[in-house]
Amino acid sequence: MLKAYKYRLYPTADQAEFFSKSFGCCRVAYNRTLDYMSLLWCGAGVSVSRFGAQEQLISLKEIYPWFGEVNSQSLQYAVKQVADAFKNWWEHRAGHPLLKRKKDRQSFHNPQNCSVDWKHKTLSIPKCKDIPIVLHRSFYGKIKDVTISMNPDGKYYASILVDTAITAKPCSVVEETTTVGIDTGVKTFAVCSDGREFDTPHFAKAAEKRLKHYQRELRHKTKGSSGWKRVQHHIARIHAKVANQRLDYIHKVTHQLTHDSQVRTICIEDLNVKGMLRNRHLAYSIADASIGRFYSILEYKCRWEGVNLIRIGRWDASSRTCSACGEVNRRLKLSDRTWTCMSCGSVHDRDHNASGNIKSFGLRMALPSD
Repeated sequence: MLKAYKYRLYPTADQAEFFSKSFGCCRVAYNRTLDYMSLLWCGAGVSVSRFGAQEQLISLKEIYPWFGEVNSQSLQYAVKQVADAFKNWWEHRAGHPLLKRKKDRQSFHNPQNCSVDWKHKTLSIPKCKDIPIVLHRSFYGKIKDVTISMNPDGKYYASILVDTAITAKPCSVVEETTTVGIDTGVKTFAVCSDGREFDTPHFAKAAEKRLKHYQRELRHKTKGSSGWKRVQHHIARIHAKVANQRLDYIHKVTHQLTHDSQVRTICIEDLNVKGMLRNRHLAYSIADASIGRFYSILEYKCRWEGVNLIRIGRWDASSRTCSACGEVNRRLKLSDRTWTCMSCGSVHDRDHNASGNIKSFGLRMALPSD
């Protein structure tokens, strides 16, 4: 099984300079290749393959001789990213690829000749050796590749992809007694059909006051000045802290769900999170809850731990359906947190009723009907 491990780096001044050169070269290679492929496609309707794009890299090296100061395989991978992005666009899996900007997260890829010295706690990549690294957890296996990245707050990280000897646990048989339905939302992060609830921590809202202070201060600074850069750094640190808090919370929730011996099947909704973010009234809260990230992390952890993951239909009325009699309440509004079924008189909490229905719908999909 391939697993990625992310570690904090503390490069020296020379190593940080090499990182900066690699970031810049890969960004230029990516953007120039994107311009080349876009021009051919829009002008002549010609699509360029990955190998055709890499041939363009040869001419770019002649135009930019400083490309030779970085790892050539990192440049090739940047070109491959453009080709993959165009393929996803042509097959309608993603939008048109965009140019990379210097102020965004920077990264470069090293597919070969990478090693970790556990004794001296250093990482070595092509053309840059003995980078200080914080090895807070160990791994066993062959290193496939290493991605060096720098966040907007100026911190460096190494994501190491390892081919471990670990194998995914086999999935067990779907049974009603070991199945749980999960309803996610803004008011409560996750409500399980077995009665468990996970509150929404609202990390972004907690940092909103400090963020507004620095954003207000930024408006009075001259763009590009040292004071402007200092305030920008404070804003980037706040955003990074919120992202880390949110990710840590999601990992804790998903770990608790997937490592429960009494739960072998999890049922969730197939939500259109991208479409939900178009709601200007709820977009901020939905983004703060990071529901899409929760589903993606839950998916791969279920695969690792042998837990069945069932996605019910996107248009199944989990909140509007009475879990007692099956009657659908068409008049239910989003603001109605509790409601009474007009058919059987059952009183329902909106989220708990939805989680129970998600479990029922998921079992109906997995278990054969008599």
